[in-house]
Amino acid sequence: MSDAPPASSLFLVRHGLVDNPNELAYGHLPRFGLSAEGRQQADRAARWLSSHSIRAVFTSPLLRARQTADILRLTLGDVPLHRDRRLRESELARHWQGTVWSEIATLHADLYSMFESSPSEITVGETMTAMAARVVAACLSAHRRYPGAAVALVSHRDPIVALRLTLTSGDLDALNNTACRQGSVVVLRAEGRSLRFVEYVEP
Repeated sequence: MSDAPPASSLFLVRHGLVDNPNELAYGHLPRFGLSAEGRQQADRAARWLSSHSIRAVFTSPLLRARQTADILRLTLGDVPLHRDRRLRESELARHWQGTVWSEIATLHADLYSMFESSPSEITVGETMTAMAARVVAACLSAHRRYPGAAVALVSHRDPIVALRLTLTSGDLDALNNTACRQGSVVVLRAEGRSLRFVEYVEP
């Protein structure tokens, strides 16, 4: 007789669009919250999730993710909310945060070129493999805490895509060619100690 928890449905939500009029790479910087459009994106994700009986919401500790999680719970009800730093933004993002996006390719030419063409080779901050592994760990922890339930987890583009690629093609260099729009949802199935990619949805 197996002691494994029953399978869970996990919904990885990318936070909504950020209010960023100066077009900075905001990375892990504080006070970068959602724009009006970002709030609408989060609301659309919440309405799509409302048919899935979400039992809990986990979120990255960064403001844009926390605000997205709060909007989800306005529709999903007063379900438990948990912060998990394993859902945080890429550690590479710390390297150029505060820089105007249009200047990154010049100020960080070699690293940005690698990020664009072969991100799997980057070791600054963390590797993509390590980033995917921490998101896997966060998902499996949520699965163990809410066995057999549906759970939403709010994170950021690079961590979500790194996980998705790890579970599918294994081609981490496809980071910048893999869809992950603000407010989108990656659906996973957790069973035992394994995760399976189910679908990508843009509500």
